[in-house]
Amino acid sequence: MPHAWIEFSGNIADQTEVETFGRCVHAAMTEAGIFPIAGIRIRITRIDDCLVGDMNPDNGFVHLSLRIGEGRDAQTKQEAADLIFDRTSSHLKPLADRARLAYAMEMQEIPSAYSYKMNNLHKHLKAS
Repeated sequence: MPHAWIEFSGNIADQTEVETFGRCVHAAMTEAGIFPIAGIRIRITRIDDCLVGDMNPDNGFVHLSLRIGEGRDAQTKQEAADLIFDRTSSHLKPLADRARLAYAMEMQEIPSAYSYKMNNLHKHLKAS
């Protein structure tokens, strides 16, 4: 149950790094090796109404929020978070080199007692 929410400011929507960021996140989550592929969900939302930093209209942002199920030790979670941040920040670096950009990532663990699921993707992925 690794889910990702990507939000980005509308003023950078047409930048290649932003257009391909969802696939970058997916690849990094897969590379981490601790998330079942059938559980990965990535939501991508353009935010047109936002104020960033000193409100300069050229300021852009990307925010990545990861929510994962519990059960992994701290070192495993840290290694996965480090890998994902490394891959995604490297992906965004060319944009940051030419534009005003704030990028942040967070990873949260959801207690299993409060995580309900109905998912037949595991079965379908095994069949293909």
